[in-house]
Amino acid sequence: MLRFGTITAINPLTARARVQFAQDNLTSYWLPVLQNKTFKDKFYSMLSVGEQVACLMDEKSEDGVILGAIYTTEDTPINQSEKEVAANFDDGTFINVNKETQTLTISFPNINIVGNITQDGTLANTNGITSQADVADATSTMQEMRDIYNPHTHVGNMGSPTSTPNKGM
Repeated sequence: MLRFGTITAINPLTARARVQFAQDNLTSYWLPVLQNKTFKDKFYSMLSVGEQVACLMDEKSEDGVILGAIYTTEDTPINQSEKEVAANFDDGTFINVNKETQTLTISFPNINIVGNITQDGTLANTNGITSQADVADATSTMQEMRDIYNPHTHVGNMGSPTSTPNKGM
């Protein structure tokens, strides 16, 4: 039977939670939280204590599964468009996909990407580029340019323009 309740305890290690059902003030045993995939590909999202959920329970409410969280009049959807997919977190960070504008927006103070990045299109950067490693283009690297130009010298400077550097790129 379908029952609605509130999460009272969670176990993030086993992806289980306990639910209190308001209809009869009964608290469930540890129930598994339904996940999108758990075998080869694995998805994980844990509910929070106090979250409103829907459960599928047996006739005596002794066993069942938590189907997922539900929006209430107090906890409303973060987006009101079928064209968006979003995950907003309580620390203010978020991920938003707008299918209409084909835009992915990620707002996190730190982003760690493991692997290669291929960028095709215009890259707009308003804060400059900082790298902990050498930066290279099709011609050379920043370090190679420093090695050439930092120690270079000019011949003469008697008040007129100097000669070209003695080292080229």
